[in-house]
Amino acid sequence: MTNFPEIAYLTFVKLKHDFNFAKITKAIVKRLKKHRDPAKRARLVFKEVDLHLKNQFKDESVNKLVTCKAGCEACCHTQVSVTKDEADLLSQKIVEGLEIDLEKLSVQSKVKNSSEEWYKLSYEERGCLFLDGDGYCTVYEDRPAVCRTNYVVSSAINCNTEDGVSKTVRLLNTHSADMAIVGAFQSSKENGALPYMLFKSIDNLLSDDKAEECYPVNKENIQLLN
Repeated sequence: MTNFPEIAYLTFVKLKHDFNFAKITKAIVKRLKKHRDPAKRARLVFKEVDLHLKNQFKDESVNKLVTCKAGCEACCHTQVSVTKDEADLLSQKIVEGLEIDLEKLSVQSKVKNSSEEWYKLSYEERGCLFLDGDGYCTVYEDRPAVCRTNYVVSSAINCNTEDGVSKTVRLLNTHSADMAIVGAFQSSKENGALPYMLFKSIDNLLSDDKAEECYPVNKENIQLLN
């Protein structure tokens, strides 16, 4: 499957013939067909993913194993896959006034969906567009589904990619949530790396003459993709 998040896709391949897991994916696909608004569709998926994770974290042993802490931002320098719905939701927040580094967006988006080219960027250039100065997410409630399932159960030092190398880390198995994510990606018209999808979504919004007056972001501030 093109531009699907690797871990969620591997879970899907492993469990797609298991009735209880397969029905999670099918249920998401069915529910998403009932909605046209990207924000509603994205948040429907977020709610489902969060529900599966909440049930998983009821187990105290899971809480003890996870080494992720508030303000830890190492994983926020890796490449994240999103659906078009997720990109449209975040681009809407940007054109309505959420401030991001548009120059960094332009740099990141030129990589498109290439993970090899992504890690050629400097560590600073790879920082998520939605990180604040203290390492916290400025769109936490609307962060992508993939970000919601990224829990490390090995040493958090292995998450660091300042040397441009993505190291092996042990992640919490989030199978139920993964199956919901795959359903969202199956239902999406397009999937891809967050900066690339975000750039295209912003450009589409700003090219809408009827909506232009509502959007405070100036088109000239964004270098269009070739």
